[in-house]
Amino acid sequence: MADQLYQCYLEAKKLGGLPASIRLASLARMSSIDAQTVPDDPATVKSLKAHLETVRKEYQGGSSGTKNELVEKSVGNETEKLRKYIELFTDVIASRRLYTDNIEHVAKYITSAITQAVDVERASIWLYDSTHSSIECVTLFEKSKNQYSKGIVLKKSDFPKYFETISNSRTLSAEDAHTHSGTAEFSESYLKPLGINSMLDVPIFSNDKMVGVVCHEHVGRKRKWTRDEENFAYLMGNIVGLVMERKNK
Repeated sequence: MADQLYQCYLEAKKLGGLPASIRLASLARMSSIDAQTVPDDPATVKSLKAHLETVRKEYQGGSSGTKNELVEKSVGNETEKLRKYIELFTDVIASRRLYTDNIEHVAKYITSAITQAVDVERASIWLYDSTHSSIECVTLFEKSKNQYSKGIVLKKSDFPKYFETISNSRTLSAEDAHTHSGTAEFSESYLKPLGINSMLDVPIFSNDKMVGVVCHEHVGRKRKWTRDEENFAYLMGNIVGLVMERKNK
């Protein structure tokens, strides 16, 4: 058993849960399952530990935005939620849309799945331009309208605090999006007109680089985002990143 390699994944999980473990796998191009089966080759161990240092720096101080997890009153309800996440994740993985080079088709399928699994009104996928000075909406899905849209561009020069927050490759979890330092810039022009009060954004990585964001927008009363919701968001973002890697081969 590859004890040293697998220990790196256990440490990453302690640092930031599933998101940190996924980040390490993305950097190393090795899953935690692989780490348990391949030999502890010195060069491989050295490389994985170097990637772990990158993850440690990114997640120093613990996982962002997960301290205020929503305490479920019923274990049965929590189990049902987890079952829904697993079922929808399985559906996404099994979908033939993931094996196409059309990223917009993939984004439509994933944003629809997110609104069902996490129960949000709006889910969207945004990709950076070549200079990382703006992000463009590839797909936005509105659940109540069963409607897709795209094309909105956000410039770093207009929303510097938001870009600074997401560029740290960490979770942006805003229970109150109107006051959170990373999202308050959107309050008057975007959030209030649409009735959005809470946001959850996670990074998309492809070929070891952050290429975009998966965004969740909750309409209605303020909402505390749970660890499971954050983890599911990271899984969806990771799928988008893998599809983009396949497309660019």
